[in-house]
Amino acid sequence: MKRRIFLKGIGGAALAVPFLSSLAEQQAKAEGAAVPPKRLVIFYTHNGCLTDRWFPTVEDGPLPASALSTTLAPLAPYASKLLLPRGFRSMNGYAVGQTIDPHDQAMGSKLTCAKITEDSNRYATAASLDHVIAKQINPGGTTPLVLSVGAASTKIKEILSFSGPNTAFPANVNPQTVYNQLTGLFKTGASTGTGTAPVTTAGDYKVARGASAIDLVKADLTRFQALNMSQADKTRVQDWLDLLRTTETGIMGGGTGTPASCSADAATAIGITAASVAAASPGGAISGGAFSGGNSAAGNTNLATSFTLGGDMMMNLMALSMICDTNRMLVLLYPGYVTFNWDGITHTHDHHGLSHRTGDFTVGGSCKVAGVLDMIAAIDNWYAKKYAKLVGLFDSISEGGGKLLDSTATMWLPELSDGAAHNLNNLPIVIAGSAGGYLKQGVAVNVEGKNIGLGNSDKTCVDGGDIGNTGSFGGNVPINKLYVTLMNAVGCKDASGGKVTKFGDFDGTGTTGGITNPGEVAKLTSAG
Repeated sequence: MKRRIFLKGIGGAALAVPFLSSLAEQQAKAEGAAVPPKRLVIFYTHNGCLTDRWFPTVEDGPLPASALSTTLAPLAPYASKLLLPRGFRSMNGYAVGQTIDPHDQAMGSKLTCAKITEDSNRYATAASLDHVIAKQINPGGTTPLVLSVGAASTKIKEILSFSGPNTAFPANVNPQTVYNQLTGLFKTGASTGTGTAPVTTAGDYKVARGASAIDLVKADLTRFQALNMSQADKTRVQDWLDLLRTTETGIMGGGTGTPASCSADAATAIGITAASVAAASPGGAISGGAFSGGNSAAGNTNLATSFTLGGDMMMNLMALSMICDTNRMLVLLYPGYVTFNWDGITHTHDHHGLSHRTGDFTVGGSCKVAGVLDMIAAIDNWYAKKYAKLVGLFDSISEGGGKLLDSTATMWLPELSDGAAHNLNNLPIVIAGSAGGYLKQGVAVNVEGKNIGLGNSDKTCVDGGDIGNTGSFGGNVPINKLYVTLMNAVGCKDASGGKVTKFGDFDGTGTTGGITNPGEVAKLTSAG
């Protein structure tokens, strides 16, 4: 009997590959070993950056805090836990393969490495990386936690996550909703006080909601067990189910379900209370963005609240989700079509228009906005501080003899390299945490093997002058290989149970040819 038939027959919800990893974790826990689950967190920002102010001075080699750029300076306390991969390119590019709006392509293809549809939705034609990973590593194979700030949107320019072909997975923009879902898991009484979040499993996740993982897929099991299979296969399945039921019974522990550290005390310790969540969750309309349905004074105030208090609360809620082990694949997306008017920034043009150097949707021509480069730098620095805040939060929470950050890969992933060039090569990417020791830390790694450079973002735009070449000609290794590396880092497997070697529909500059350069990037791994 083929393995893929086995997995398909039981629905994959709780009894497929993701559950096997949870069983291993539960066994290790029973034996007294602390085995924190591995996780991937994606911090996503729009419109690129000023690349020559973003990249560190080191292109390949040890990455001391002194090598960090002015933009990345907030990450200096965590330099020893940073991996800065240089030389990746996203697929696919504007006017290469498809000639659709570059932002639509950058969003739809970013986490799918697939084409986008050419209808009005312009959604991706494949499931995105976060859903592919979540099916394997999340408790019960549940969907990823995808969060954003600002106004809710289903427009392709604000959609990064896709649960399947042409199926958008909009981000949750309301901290109150996320909080309500988590508080139902809280233990009564005080937390353990150890600062260590015990490892939970898919069984914990289901039991916490009053159901057995096996019972939840009973119909799938019945259909599967009715298949024509050998007696040996039937015995293997029954033995496996017996093990699963035994493990799940042990997980129940008299109804304890979620880990003791998943408590109101733990939430309060990282700034999550009913009052703080309410303050970070604007109750009225949010405006101030291209897709928010108009502007109003109250709406702009709500936007500022959502970007500041709301974004910080989303980070806290992500950490709490990790403490409670309800999700191991998390995304935080900041929309790009907003005007920054908070935290000392007072802009009159939206981020997208500033990234074009024109202040609007036009591309090319003159740098019409006085001081535009400093405005972009202010936004870049604001995002760097937010990413550093997220990294610092994860690094402040103890887990299994280390920190939450240590078992996680927390990646800052951009939409574009430079916003005026709309280029997808030489992407500014940084990863904090090693995913349980799988990834290198404290280094920059040139994956292309030749000089890449910083790009020309800061050199070719003079106020009132023409916009020059802001792109960069280096950095063209398919981002598919980075995704494969991250999938292996968090414990994903291919169909045969081995390491993942391929992701996406294509890895060239066109949209045909499939995956021509399979495998992970060994130089990014601690073993490489």
